[in-house]
Amino acid sequence: MEIYFLRHGETEWNRTHRIQGSTEWTDLTDDGVHLAEVTRDGMIANGLRFDRIFSSPYRRALHTAQILGAGFGMEPVVDDRLREISFGPYEGTRYGKGLFEDENIRYCFVDPPRYVARDGAEPFDSVLARIREFVEETLAPLAETCSRVLVVAHGGVLRTVLRLTGSLSLADFWKGSQPNCCAHVCSLEDGRLVLKSRAVLFR
Repeated sequence: MEIYFLRHGETEWNRTHRIQGSTEWTDLTDDGVHLAEVTRDGMIANGLRFDRIFSSPYRRALHTAQILGAGFGMEPVVDDRLREISFGPYEGTRYGKGLFEDENIRYCFVDPPRYVARDGAEPFDSVLARIREFVEETLAPLAETCSRVLVVAHGGVLRTVLRLTGSLSLADFWKGSQPNCCAHVCSLEDGRLVLKSRAVLFR
């Protein structure tokens, strides 16, 4: 079974370089909607069809999943385990070189193994555990009846998927580009995720 793990379309906070994390209400910009539509059309043009579509509950991901699902006559199934990492009190703040006064949140992005999640933030390994659970409890049972599944989520979730496949270490968690509406394509082999293609775009 193939699984396409896709990042949501652009939001205003993506555009202005603000940490979104567990902020649920940020939605797609007009460009984000257009990008989701182009991605849907590109998937259809490439002959892709999906047996199931799953989505994070957060508005930016669910809106993207609904746009994609409309092209395949499918409604996305929401799964809370696909939510983005929570960054606690730092959500809404701008990110970039020199913008963080707090040393701990700088560690989060430049030296993740030294980061300590606190004040409501979520540890990286907690995210890893819930995404592993989603794969084992929800995706793995579909392997006998489904050939291709789409999962719409977030940048941190997609990077966690790469950790699950063994292709990304925690130290390198933020390295490598993941544009909006890119997809990591995996296969599920004997219950284990195997990375086939990274950051694929359908334009």
